[in-house]
Amino acid sequence: MNVLLIQPEKLPGTKDTRASIPISLLYLSASARKNGHNPFILDFSTMDVPQEEVDKKEFFSYECMKYIEKENINFIGINCFTTMHFPQVMEIAKIIKENFKKIPICTGGAHPTFFAQDIIKNCADIDFIVTGEGEESLVLLLDTFEKTQCKNERDELLKLIPALVYKDSKLNLMKNDREGYISKINDFDMPAWDLVDIEKYYGDYSKYYNPNKLKFNLTVAIITSRSCPYSCSFCSAHLIMEKKYRSKTASQVVDEIEYLHKQRGQNYFAFMDDVINISSQHIIDISNEIIKRNLKIQFSINQGIYIANATIESIDALIEAGLVTVSLPIEHGDEKMRRKILNKNLKDEKIFEIAEHIKKKDIFTVGLYIMGFPEETEESLQNTYDMINKLNLDINGVSTLVPFPRTPVYDQAVRDNLLIHSLKETWSGNDFLDPSSRDGFWIKPYNTSIDTLQKYRDIFDNLYFTSDRAKALNLQ
Repeated sequence: MNVLLIQPEKLPGTKDTRASIPISLLYLSASARKNGHNPFILDFSTMDVPQEEVDKKEFFSYECMKYIEKENINFIGINCFTTMHFPQVMEIAKIIKENFKKIPICTGGAHPTFFAQDIIKNCADIDFIVTGEGEESLVLLLDTFEKTQCKNERDELLKLIPALVYKDSKLNLMKNDREGYISKINDFDMPAWDLVDIEKYYGDYSKYYNPNKLKFNLTVAIITSRSCPYSCSFCSAHLIMEKKYRSKTASQVVDEIEYLHKQRGQNYFAFMDDVINISSQHIIDISNEIIKRNLKIQFSINQGIYIANATIESIDALIEAGLVTVSLPIEHGDEKMRRKILNKNLKDEKIFEIAEHIKKKDIFTVGLYIMGFPEETEESLQNTYDMINKLNLDINGVSTLVPFPRTPVYDQAVRDNLLIHSLKETWSGNDFLDPSSRDGFWIKPYNTSIDTLQKYRDIFDNLYFTSDRAKALNLQ
């Protein structure tokens, strides 16, 4: 089948230097192609989309119709990573259905995974949702529609597809459970990089930390593993990828980097694993393979290393291979909060040990924290402030806690009536689940006022750029 995978436009306020290749669509495309289907990608985030509603609708309609007719598309997938993207997803789906009623439309990503049943109940233009990782389920969907046009027969085949939420031909809401996740991600083909024009994602990166003075116009996402086996109270990653850690081989990872470096001219990479160092040997092997192939590259670890697992040997290997920027997910400056409330087994002593070693190596550091937990007090907020000042990292990002559905902190907030905003309409995209938001808070703590939270929110925002070199780079 000819399948068109669509990436919505960039969110308002997204900077040119934050242009992002839709890596999830490249994985889906590679899987579809490996199984005999023909994928195409239409990425609105690289286009100058009109902002007036009438003009925008006409633009979406023209581009979609052109692609569908030109490539004889008979299945549509729309990426929806965040809540903020979902209104665009609905708009695109509606436009397509107005012109091609019989083409099935599927969406997936974090937001549809959290709110799958609400979306299928309320959005007639969206036919299917794949929850969690989607490579296997998408292929089975494509196989089903290619195999039969008979509604009854198709209904029976759809029941066999895991992690699928939809309405059958009789309009019954169906929810297929997932029996398991993809166990061997090293069986995947390389993401379908040939389907994107990388230069369309270029931006101005002249102010990025660039100690080796390499030329680059893009940070290219690389994923070496999936999942996180830990159980932090606020985290929703396991709802997308479960807790079973799975990794690619070092050779497979570096084959992709080498292709992008030598054949596509890319010099800067960003590792985007949920937790890249579950296995220290995994990152040591990748680093050694980069060094062995003499690849002159730079890279960052954007999601961060798991500090409790970090070793001096693995950090030094990463630095020798080209690490220049690393995030440190400290999560909270109060050790009791971090270990007992957030359920993150990380001691202050380990944080300072790893941070000081990395700083001595002149690596650009980004501290990641969260504020606004139910147990938050002025003392715990002050402890985060004190840790930020003691660590003296280059950048300190303090996010506001978002109680993502089906996480322990969400269940706690619901149970104890702590939610400030109802999440009943969040499925529609009207309420944004955005940790970077500075517009308010989601939870009222037991023993702290909203005024106190706001006071520290303002304090933390003023600590974002800490080092002189961070202020000079002006990455904001």
